[in-house]
Amino acid sequence: MIYRRKLRYLLVESSMPIDLRNRGAEDSLMHELAKLMGELEYFRANVRLAAQPSDTFFILSLNRGYEQSLTLALTFVKKLGEKQIGLRTIRTSGTIKSLKDAYAKLTRLS
Repeated sequence: MIYRRKLRYLLVESSMPIDLRNRGAEDSLMHELAKLMGELEYFRANVRLAAQPSDTFFILSLNRGYEQSLTLALTFVKKLGEKQIGLRTIRTSGTIKSLKDAYAKLTRLS
């Protein structure tokens, strides 16, 4: 029997612009998350960068059931490399499309 992997996606806002397309910045974020969540929890969550629609917003994918752990870890990330930063989860969803729609609505309102 083949099971389909269930993923969740988180739309995250950062307090200052970061370029997660840069491998160093992405590795730094993932290292901080692994440190805060714990190695085993991080491994089971399988956190990946799914998209970055702008400098201050990005979308992370993870296995279903670990959203709360990742959201909590994101709030405790205060430094990426040498930069001071704050991260905030805007929305959680089962599809990237709905998060991109939410991002479009947020940027339209601003």
